[in-house]
Amino acid sequence: MVKRKDIVAFIDEFLKIEEVEDKYLHNGLIFEGRAEVNKIAFAVDSSVEVIDAARKEKADMIIVHHGFLSKISPFPITHHVKKMVKLLVESDISVYGVHIPLDVHEKVGNNAELCRMFGVSVKGKFTDGYWGKLKEEIYLKDFVKDIDKKLDTRCRVFDFGKKKIKSVAFVSGGAQYDILPAILKDIDCFVTGESSHSTFLIAKDAGANMIAAGHYATETLGLKALMKVVDSKFGVDTVFIDMPTGL
Repeated sequence: MVKRKDIVAFIDEFLKIEEVEDKYLHNGLIFEGRAEVNKIAFAVDSSVEVIDAARKEKADMIIVHHGFLSKISPFPITHHVKKMVKLLVESDISVYGVHIPLDVHEKVGNNAELCRMFGVSVKGKFTDGYWGKLKEEIYLKDFVKDIDKKLDTRCRVFDFGKKKIKSVAFVSGGAQYDILPAILKDIDCFVTGESSHSTFLIAKDAGANMIAAGHYATETLGLKALMKVVDSKFGVDTVFIDMPTGL
């Protein structure tokens, strides 16, 4: 059995919670449950379904990428938020959210993990992700097939740039407008989670490549990597709750 405060303190420091700016979500402990932790559930999103699954798993704590406390438009404790809070109070489960700090982390971050998975040698930071180069040029269509297979997803591709690529930038999740700095940096292929009508037109007009591999699919890797770190550090039981949306 491990103290909740020790787990929180470790993750706060490991992921540099206080140092990384996040304009969107609150990071750190966002709901305080029981003081002792035997089992931790990891999930991409905080939702009624995830909390209920964690309760059934007998988890004492949930670590999520998307917490439910927004900095953009705070929501009153009504409707879906009331449902989540009610479940948390009844089950006494803690919730720890880590958004941008998990995207940008150099060891267990979503984008660092994506670079490793697809053989991209990191050359530097790129907005909330990383950019780098493949060992050799490959056809864009083959790169897409590899992403589809390894992430179990179905990419949406704007293939208006080079047919063969070498430089790649990864910014997981809903970072579709980071195609603009990718164009300015002459990146051969920009990979994110989501796309839009506007980014289609930007890619087409600029003659650029963009892959939208799915918001959910691009943001499971960091949590799974963090789960291994926490398990190794504290020896608690851990479980990943997989709740894909197909988006």
